[in-house]
Amino acid sequence: MDNPDLWDLTRAAHRAIIPFYAPAFDRYATEHGLTPRGLGWLFAALTFEPETITPNRLRVRNPYTAADIYLKELEAVAGAGFFVEAPQYEFSLAPSARAETLRLIADGRALMAQADPLPPADSIRLAALSGRLARAALETPPMLENWSIRLSYRIMPEAEPPLPYFEQAVSCLHAYRDDAHLAAWKPGGLDAPALETLTLLWLGEANSLEAVCEKLKGRGHPPQVYAGALAGLRKRGFLKEPDSGPRLTESGKSFREKIEQDTDRYFFAPWSCLNDAEKIEMAELLTRLRDGLISRTPGG
Repeated sequence: MDNPDLWDLTRAAHRAIIPFYAPAFDRYATEHGLTPRGLGWLFAALTFEPETITPNRLRVRNPYTAADIYLKELEAVAGAGFFVEAPQYEFSLAPSARAETLRLIADGRALMAQADPLPPADSIRLAALSGRLARAALETPPMLENWSIRLSYRIMPEAEPPLPYFEQAVSCLHAYRDDAHLAAWKPGGLDAPALETLTLLWLGEANSLEAVCEKLKGRGHPPQVYAGALAGLRKRGFLKEPDSGPRLTESGKSFREKIEQDTDRYFFAPWSCLNDAEKIEMAELLTRLRDGLISRTPGG
């Protein structure tokens, strides 16, 4: 069992938990006039404590979205009474909202625990293995910063019941993947819109400036930003042909491929904390967890 395959299996098991708690979260958001992203900012605000949640802090992990988009979303949450806004675009949970958010998380984790299809001993073992991975990642930062996993780890629950612990441990690994990706591309000198434009071309998901703008319209940047990104990529020798049909050069392809390789190298470095036998054991437990959850999925 190699690391990428084990990670794919881990993500599949993690996704299989979602149907058991997501409806409760969705109901809460609907009842309180929050969008799904707005609800997510309540959870994020907890991880930032004792600091405030701000557009600039959100852009550390996700620098692709314009600060104005984050500001509008945070202001909407404040307008619904969940955030207290301070000068300099800083927001914190109102005391009552903080208590409700903690209760909602506790309710969601209780639903996870009830859904656990594994025998207690097996579930505890899987939680221990995933927790060891999360701790190893926390203690093995990539080249730049382990900002995202440090925040995610702040809301780790107790080890028992084990399924909520597993769920948050995997959330921490997702955060560490973002840390690894940032460490892989930032030294290359591209800004976030240029990197995302390069990625779309590399993946074959856009073939023109117009297609890039359409694909990334939710980021909140004007078309000029992506036109400038294409110009910058062309200046670096990563693109050829006009904006109506840009194509990556071999240099552009190799540059983007190296980012992916470095991301994997940073991300999987802590996985050496598990030996081969433990990885095989973890894969078997993950498969049983995934399949057991899918068989019990509400409405499935």
